[in-house]
Amino acid sequence: MHFDPDQKQALFDAMCEMPTVDAHEHLHSEAMRTERGVDIFLLFHQYLRVDLTLAGMPPEDVDALDDPDVPLDRKWESFAPHWDLVRNTAVAQAPLASLRRFFDADDITADNYEGLSEQMRANNTEGCYERYLREACNIVLVLNQNRTMWQTDIFKPILPGQDFIGSGTRQSIVAACAKDDYEAPGELDRFAEIIEERVRQRKSEGMLGVKGHGYPYVPGDRDDAEWAYPRVMSGDPEPGDIEALNAFLWDFLFELCGKLDLVAVQHTGVWAGMGSDITTIRPTNLFAKANAHPNTRFDMFHAGTPQPVDAGFVVRSCPNVYINACWSHLLAPRLTKQAYDWWLDMLPINRLMAWGGDYWWAVENVYGVVTRVREMLAEVLAARIKAGDFDEARALQIARRWMHDNPREIYRVD
Repeated sequence: MHFDPDQKQALFDAMCEMPTVDAHEHLHSEAMRTERGVDIFLLFHQYLRVDLTLAGMPPEDVDALDDPDVPLDRKWESFAPHWDLVRNTAVAQAPLASLRRFFDADDITADNYEGLSEQMRANNTEGCYERYLREACNIVLVLNQNRTMWQTDIFKPILPGQDFIGSGTRQSIVAACAKDDYEAPGELDRFAEIIEERVRQRKSEGMLGVKGHGYPYVPGDRDDAEWAYPRVMSGDPEPGDIEALNAFLWDFLFELCGKLDLVAVQHTGVWAGMGSDITTIRPTNLFAKANAHPNTRFDMFHAGTPQPVDAGFVVRSCPNVYINACWSHLLAPRLTKQAYDWWLDMLPINRLMAWGGDYWWAVENVYGVVTRVREMLAEVLAARIKAGDFDEARALQIARRWMHDNPREIYRVD
């Protein structure tokens, strides 16, 4: 990819000044973050846990990095032998960038981990989200999924679909209804009414969408579900009842999203942890699902990584599907940078959301992620300018679309 370095820098600087939307996080509320114990190893846990495990670090020691009650020296002793093996992986770059920005350090070492932890604790005070997100990153909106309705002027909630419909079992349906003090009914029609009442209520409170996984589409059948529901609720389902009920309920929820102008979010591509089969949530699974629900907007999370070209062709085939490159740029930045370039060829510029940090506790790392995305996108756009495809004004129009305008439009956020 050939580009003018000065042009890349100019685009990067302009993007830093641009308001941006973070199209996917799991961040807990600021109050929860400031109340919990923190230390510098929190930055090196969430997505590095897979890398560290692959490098040979015992899983229990990896988990301990997230435990505020584990002594710092024990964390360092277990972490240090494996750090050099993972420090060049993609997911290690966000915490390193955050160290440089917020802690004036280039690395975590035996000499500084205690001091860095003291500094992190001193910064873990009211207003830290404002400092880390709005001031450092110029983030004006976060599409957040911490499984609650917590929200602020910039945080807007998306809830799991199973919160409303359960997972096809009696226990899950009882639990879903109980979230709003409903008793699980004995008839499917009444349960559908409860689902709609609860979804409408959450939308009125600020919910923007519901999330599920991009599994292969199984069309729901109401007759099958009506036969299955009473057997499921009696605790004595027959083979296939749970699957039949679950298929119908997801179809019902997708249709409800279209009716209420909510977004149906689908996790595609990679999983967060180890041992999960990525072939179960391929981006191509959304084709049949989106066509079955043409009035519903689908947000394809993680851009189907490692199959971003397939993701692009699904969007070309389905006018109600949008690509969300959240997390893909953190796991596979070079693949995603190439995909940005492919998508410029494949899609109108209103079909893509370029990034989302996807963190739970380590809010500092969002800076490292958005900085990397701006660098990647600046390089892609600078190469296009050098090739004569468009000028700088058009490049910045694309950047603003992908980093700000599109998620606001897709999620109907003024």
